[in-house]
Amino acid sequence: MRHATLIDLTNHTPTSLQLDPRRDYVLRLPRNGPLEITSALEISGGHNVVMIGGTIDVLRPVGVMQLTDQTGTVHIEGVRFTGLHLTQGIDLSEARGAVVELEHVYFATVHGSFHTNHAELIQSWAGPRRLLIDGLTGSTTYQGLFLLPNQHYNGPAPQLFDLRNVYIDASRGAYALWLQNAPRVPLRLDGVYVKPNPGRPQPDWWLWPKPSSGVGTWNGVHAVRATPPGVQEITGPAGVGYAG
Repeated sequence: MRHATLIDLTNHTPTSLQLDPRRDYVLRLPRNGPLEITSALEISGGHNVVMIGGTIDVLRPVGVMQLTDQTGTVHIEGVRFTGLHLTQGIDLSEARGAVVELEHVYFATVHGSFHTNHAELIQSWAGPRRLLIDGLTGSTTYQGLFLLPNQHYNGPAPQLFDLRNVYIDASRGAYALWLQNAPRVPLRLDGVYVKPNPGRPQPDWWLWPKPSSGVGTWNGVHAVRATPPGVQEITGPAGVGYAG
């Protein structure tokens, strides 16, 4: 991006960023080790916001990142989100019409339960206008992708959610994929794999809308017992030293 503002994120910079919605930004993670955080990275505002390569390591039981009210495109590529006690992945509150792109990203296990925090790899409660994921691997003890783009947003439904080369290890979790019933979200799937909880083997127990409803939202999602070939290679290079 031309004329973008560069912000170097270090272990000494604030984890709450208030950005100008009229300007573009490049957020650069450390190149010699992880960014260590004790509270979620909150990114509010900005027009086009880009983060490519690096690792964010969460040192306490908190979530990783919240994206709020961007006005252009958010592009996160080649980033590893790690930590022994992650409670949440990325939250999306994009009522201003942003496009969110996630490419070659890796999540360590997010920890939660029905009776505690409802941990998800990705949760959307407002927008985005388009969610484009190509290469995502992660593990959860509760939920995987929890997508309710009109939960706290009464504007139009998203134009498209496109999920490609996704692997969710929900072998200790509950719902792996959840998408709102109404308003309808156009959905495109290609290479989406789930390792379901052995105690919840039927797709009705880890997909919403339930396949038995006849809606057909998740046609093409594949249940597997191990990481499928190809997906690990897509997200494997993510982190410090990511070359694109």
